[in-house]
Amino acid sequence: MHSRARIWWAVAGAVAVSLVVVGVLLGASAEVRGRADEMGSVLSALAALVGLPLSLLAVSALTDRGGGGAAAAVDDPLEVPARQLARYWTREADRRELRKAAMTIRWRVTGRPVGVPADEVAGQGAGRATRLRLRGEVAGLAQTWRRLPYRRMVLIGGPGSGKTSAAVLFMCALLEDRVAGDPVPVLLDLSGWRASEERFDGWLGRILAGQHGLRATARQARRLVEDGRVVAVLDGFDEMPVEERAAAVTALNELLDLPFVVLGRAREFEETVAATGEPLMRALIVELDPLSARQTARYLPSGQPESGRWSVVQRHLEEHPGGALAGVLSNPLLAYLARTVYRKPATDPAEMIALAAGGFLERHLFEAYLPALYPGDGRSARWLGSLARLLERQGSADFAWWRIGWAHGRRVPAARLAFAVAVAVPWAVLFLPFTGVRFWVFQGLVLAMAVAAFRTDVDAAPVVPRQVRFQVRSFVTSVVAGPALFVPLVLPMLVPLLGGVVVTVLTLVLTGAAVWGSRTFVTGTARGVYLLARAGRRWREVEVPPVPPPNKPALAFLVSTAVLMLGSPDVMEDLRGRPPLLIAGVALVVVTVFGLPPGLLVGLGTAFARAAPADDLWDPQRSLRSDRLALVVPPLLVGALSAALPVVDAALGTGLFPDDVPPWVYPVALGLIGTVAVTSMVIFFAGSAWFTYVVVRAWLAVRGRLPWGLMPFLAEAARRGVLRRNGAVYQFRHERLREHLAGT
Repeated sequence: MHSRARIWWAVAGAVAVSLVVVGVLLGASAEVRGRADEMGSVLSALAALVGLPLSLLAVSALTDRGGGGAAAAVDDPLEVPARQLARYWTREADRRELRKAAMTIRWRVTGRPVGVPADEVAGQGAGRATRLRLRGEVAGLAQTWRRLPYRRMVLIGGPGSGKTSAAVLFMCALLEDRVAGDPVPVLLDLSGWRASEERFDGWLGRILAGQHGLRATARQARRLVEDGRVVAVLDGFDEMPVEERAAAVTALNELLDLPFVVLGRAREFEETVAATGEPLMRALIVELDPLSARQTARYLPSGQPESGRWSVVQRHLEEHPGGALAGVLSNPLLAYLARTVYRKPATDPAEMIALAAGGFLERHLFEAYLPALYPGDGRSARWLGSLARLLERQGSADFAWWRIGWAHGRRVPAARLAFAVAVAVPWAVLFLPFTGVRFWVFQGLVLAMAVAAFRTDVDAAPVVPRQVRFQVRSFVTSVVAGPALFVPLVLPMLVPLLGGVVVTVLTLVLTGAAVWGSRTFVTGTARGVYLLARAGRRWREVEVPPVPPPNKPALAFLVSTAVLMLGSPDVMEDLRGRPPLLIAGVALVVVTVFGLPPGLLVGLGTAFARAAPADDLWDPQRSLRSDRLALVVPPLLVGALSAALPVVDAALGTGLFPDDVPPWVYPVALGLIGTVAVTSMVIFFAGSAWFTYVVVRAWLAVRGRLPWGLMPFLAEAARRGVLRRNGAVYQFRHERLREHLAGT
């Protein structure tokens, strides 16, 4: 938990305890208050005596930290992230067995027409031209990159050619030999950058600020990017939209002094350069070679006991270097799958020869991969297949937990039903004991219509995770809007003061302004109703255009005006002949008493949470807990304040609550009403990604599509190498595996 969150919790706890203590003391006798005063003095003195040495210890600790590693972190904020990244990528390389396995992927300067010639890149630096190696192993790629005058490189290859593994080795090499002041390599996903809308250095600085401990020094992070202190290792070029790829090339060409390594598929990169006619300037373009039959034969049995199981396969590869088996296993991904599938002694690798001759080997390796990783556990393979199909429906390669309830930009039925139930049912249940069945049914219909009216707003895009942050502007807006929405209700009361003509004109003007403010929503809804009416029984076949989201204040004003028109005759009859001062006072009381509490309620329910910025979504578990906390804190706060009202009333003796029931009834009832009502309100107005995640995850788990413990399962899949974590989202490590699972 961040320090700011701790401060908010401490303040909230202190306020709550203070309210309880004040309420108890106000209801206590004079003798008790006197003793409390004496105890307060003693406790204050003790707090001062204890706080002085603690303060000195804190200052001493900060001073000691300032002379060591923290001082270096203050002077160079990249030192701490560099050490963390070095540990992480070293573990990642060891987990993938990249440094001890015998797979030696080679690279060469590409012959494709996608960049400037290598000798021109080597001669672009100051002074004499740099002598470059034109081929080598990926383990020495970092050394070649260092010799480039501008340290700009593009690494291309086919699907499964080992680009990500090469990037991991590149990161490890730079971080192992790094000294203080050297650039820090950072692996980033290019698919999250909108090159046509945001400058690259700004985007990279924002990502660094949010994901690598530089949040408090975002401007400094931007300066580090501009000074070339960061090496951007950019994966996922082929996953960017086509128009964004061209914009990315143009944007990177504008930053000629920025060192980087871009990873992408050869075909997509070649198509981008051919379409734009603009290569990446000052960049060396290298391409990964497929594995030779000899390299494959040496890699397959590596890391396994010497048992001779692979001898038939090795001999076949040596005798038929251009055969079907060597052709399939020349892809590093498929070679890795073969080594994993036939790792156990009970398997027979020789069966791959017949499978390759029949053209079935590739499919067999993909189908046997997950059972080999999860032996005896068919559920995990089924769950990963469901996850791949879910991503296919979403049209995304990233699994973000807050988008689990969406498919093709719309809520799935389970999420939509849960949303409607969470909004309508709590209010109906709360008011049922105080009203009756008829009003309960009426209220349910009204809330159902409200949910339907706002459905276009909540279905427009997935709700992003939120975090607990108090929004002053949102709170003030809600508090002011509460009484303002009750202005139409008091307009009939002002008829004796202003005259019927003036009130009518004022009502028409305000109503016209409200209609104008929500005109797009009104016209869109009317058009949809017209198209459905014309379709008759074929209404399911009609493609109704999306309705724009409504202007909520204007729509609420229209509802208030409708209530005004329905209730104005009775109100005017009751106030006929009353003194003008009394009429004005009643109008003020109605606006204040009936408008201010709802405004405060909405303000407290929605102002304590804000959407988490994109650069703060770097950990799935943390973002999940943060969004859950944002849903829980406002209702509990309002519930606690509501429960405290009867306690304060009893302490002050104002008699607002009758004493004909046990003293615990009103606090419990009001606390429950406040908590449930605000929970419903938060879900309706702000949305809750965590609530949708819980409901849809439970629905899919009941049907056997996903596990109940989804987050631990995803973390375990990442540990086994099936998935990888990129910030707060998970991705299949191999896109071809995801495509295969989605197809099954």
